[in-house]
Amino acid sequence: MDNLSYVSLSRQEALRNLMEVTANNMANMNTPGFKAQNIQFSEYLKKSPGGGEAISQVKSMGAYNDFGQGILTQTSNKLDFALQGDGYFSVQAADGVRYTRDGSFSLNNKGQIVTQTGHPVLSDSGNPLTIQSGAAQIKVLEDGTVTTEKGSVGKLKVVSFASPQSVVAVGKNLFAATMPAVPVAKPKVEQSMLENSNVQPILEMNRMIEILRMYQSTQNIQNNDHDLARSMIQHLTRV
Repeated sequence: MDNLSYVSLSRQEALRNLMEVTANNMANMNTPGFKAQNIQFSEYLKKSPGGGEAISQVKSMGAYNDFGQGILTQTSNKLDFALQGDGYFSVQAADGVRYTRDGSFSLNNKGQIVTQTGHPVLSDSGNPLTIQSGAAQIKVLEDGTVTTEKGSVGKLKVVSFASPQSVVAVGKNLFAATMPAVPVAKPKVEQSMLENSNVQPILEMNRMIEILRMYQSTQNIQNNDHDLARSMIQHLTRV
């Protein structure tokens, strides 16, 4: 394989990764609390198989999140919570504590406040928040304290991280942390509100078109190079 093919394939691989991330952003444009992703690239120098100067290729360094605030939307559900500003809700998943900005919660058959996928929402004591049996008037204060007409339920465990990119998306609108969580001293929780996805559909659609054009352009370069090589071989065999 010649140098042009190596360079072209590395570019197409990078564009394919970027297209997957962009398509995932588009698919989650209406997912509450979803944070858009992007791909970070770097130049990768590889020794030429035939000797000589190194080949400059494109290398994907992984995805990163845009943690910008999404617009808050009013709902009629008392168990819809939104965070204004910094922080994540803490939930108990099967493989440990996970974090989310998606506050579209509900109650399970045990009276626990849970996510749409059934993960219990945690209090600042580390236990699931459980509404008293028969309680109907659920209220959430700005600091995350949950109460009903039967008394206090607990306080939402809202945490943040020293480095925003230390949280990694693990699916189902959840994040895992690569460093210790720090409690948010003064969280701002809004009841009957949901944070919209921060995906910008028009920008993502334009990006998809641009990626497709770049991919096709790279493929055309490869095709032209292959046609040239084929033409040279045919000419040499006739000679």
